Amino acid sequence: MNKIFITPLTSVLLFFSIQQNYCQEIEILDTTAIELQSGVKETTSNTQHKKINGVNYLFRFNDYQSSNNPLQLEIINLEEQKIEKVIQFPLYGNNAFEEVVNFYVHNFDSIFFHNEAFPLTFYLTDTSKNLVKKWESTDMTLGAGWHSNASPFLIDNKLYFYSISTQSFYPDDLAFFNVNHLSYLKLENGKISEIKNLKYPNEILAAHQNNKWYPWSQNPYFHHYGSAIYVGFNMSKKLIKIENKQEKNIELDIGSRKLAEAISMDDNDFVSNQLYLIESPQLGEIVYDPYRNKLIRLYKKAILLEANEDRSNAYYRSDFTLLFFEPDGELSGTISLPSNKFNPSIIIPTKRGLLINTDNPFNQNNNEDFLEFALISLTDIE
Repeated sequence: MNKIFITPLTSVLLFFSIQQNYCQEIEILDTTAIELQSGVKETTSNTQHKKINGVNYLFRFNDYQSSNNPLQLEIINLEEQKIEKVIQFPLYGNNAFEEVVNFYVHNFDSIFFHNEAFPLTFYLTDTSKNLVKKWESTDMTLGAGWHSNASPFLIDNKLYFYSISTQSFYPDDLAFFNVNHLSYLKLENGKISEIKNLKYPNEILAAHQNNKWYPWSQNPYFHHYGSAIYVGFNMSKKLIKIENKQEKNIELDIGSRKLAEAISMDDNDFVSNQLYLIESPQLGEIVYDPYRNKLIRLYKKAILLEANEDRSNAYYRSDFTLLFFEPDGELSGTISLPSNKFNPSIIIPTKRGLLINTDNPFNQNNNEDFLEFALISLTDIE
């Protein structure tokens, strides 16, 4: 495997974002390109950053729905800038990982998967791809969601996951709102419990009662750091922090930025709902930056889809802004990302700055044979 490292681009200013009384410059400190092996694609259905034994790794996962190589997990060493290992987990046989849609790497000996089928099933494995343990839930009213922004994670021997109601795929009554969005599996006994009060925000429920909201469009976002868990939704400024069994409601100050408004639409009109979600202004990824003690939230501006435009890529044509918050939710700074340059589904805080993926399908300089990143300076975000 060849290691590709592009010489640091010192003081390259790409864009300016005016926020309150200062101007934050986009300064690219380094750029990195990692050569992709045969059978490894530029994009995946899910990614996770994890530091193991002091080394920063990026894990990329292709689930059974989106990959020509079912259940492919890629281990990328960000320090050495190379793909260390590609693991393909079997879909069939005694060692099968059936219809897996999401994953979490705790360490190389503890890799978790879950499905969204019946029965709800969780798998424990390692880099040898042998099935170490499996848990099946007998609760037929609770399922697990597959959204990549709500991946599972392990804290204190509890595997937390995005839980959804299986009563109705298209919710048509208020029972849909009684399910909490975060549950956990106790590894020692396989028991599943819901985290209370993590339902849709009240304004979403009120809108739905007035037939003015399509609930599935309100995507949850999870993030955890240490023992702290952050839960937010893409069209709500409210953020919930859970730590030591205590819940804290944080109201994010997003300034004059707009979020999607509740509108009337047919619950069964999937196409209209999908288009609305792609076009709408909304909040995205949640990241905690431990080096600067800041919460980072991705903001996507509204776009208008063109006729016959590929909806799978349209999201990346949006203009994105990084919003930096104090722990109490006060807005402390913003960075507007240049259009069609970044893929902000991978945002990794480092001591030097913020590492962001640049594999945007609309980036004319994008090389499909490499996984590419830019390190952004955060000198003014302290």
